[in-house]
Amino acid sequence: MRVTRPLASFQSASSRATERQRADGEEGYGHTADWVFQSNPKRYDVHAAVAASRQDWWNTPRYRDRIALNDRVWLQVVGPDQPGIYYIATITSLPYENADSKFGLWQTDIRFDYRIDPPLLRPDLLADPKIGAFRPFAGFQGTNAPVPPDVAERLAELAEPSLIALTSAQSPTDESELETDRAIAAHNATVHNELKRAIAQLEPAAFELFVVRVLTELGFEVQHTGRTNDRGVDAEAVLSLEGLTSVLTKVEAKRWSRPVPGRIVRELRGALRVDERGLIVTTAEFTRAAWPVVLRSCATSWCVPRLLE
Repeated sequence: MRVTRPLASFQSASSRATERQRADGEEGYGHTADWVFQSNPKRYDVHAAVAASRQDWWNTPRYRDRIALNDRVWLQVVGPDQPGIYYIATITSLPYENADSKFGLWQTDIRFDYRIDPPLLRPDLLADPKIGAFRPFAGFQGTNAPVPPDVAERLAELAEPSLIALTSAQSPTDESELETDRAIAAHNATVHNELKRAIAQLEPAAFELFVVRVLTELGFEVQHTGRTNDRGVDAEAVLSLEGLTSVLTKVEAKRWSRPVPGRIVRELRGALRVDERGLIVTTAEFTRAAWPVVLRSCATSWCVPRLLE
């Protein structure tokens, strides 16, 4: 059914957002009340997703510190086939990490509230003298982008005659189960992030002991060599495979905030005998130059997010 929400209510919401943004600063803006979230049909069928449930999440790699609960989202479909704004949604969570997502590490939960029918198509948006210069309307700009207050007000004006309120296609039980699943996923993501922060705050020696404990739990027999004259090796581990063979592994634990360079991998490789493997466990990432060295060597790399899995 068509919504009966008056135009004034949309305009007043945008006006309040404008006042809040201007009061907070940041080149005139603080927390942004309106966003464009973009959807690529080649990667995600947003229309099928909305038909299945009003609840969803979106990849939000940028502006995470500015996203706030109850912010408004203009969902823009990009690509060559009738690109434009098709839905209005509301943000229902702050950004959080999900290491299992194929779309990106950071995501934000949203609730679809309205379908815009007919949609606000790209040619009409670009031809509008008030908002045509807004760059995200021209095409894909990186998943999520803030919408300036004047653009948000104009979008509300254009969308008002075409708004259709969305109702849930699922039973209350299905919606409840979905909400439970999302709550569990958000909780797990929070715990994951807290563990990462706690591990990153360990002293280097404590991080070495942590790595020793993890390897022990994985079935290795581990000897902690510590800070002896070990050419950088922090532990030596042996994994026996059902009594048939043993994998000898030299381990380096790097509780670093900066990326691990290729030099560290080469040094570990130089400390290995022909029958040994190398393992580097780090709280950081590896530099781009380090990855080819890892792939060419008999050393394995673990970053903390993978280790926590």
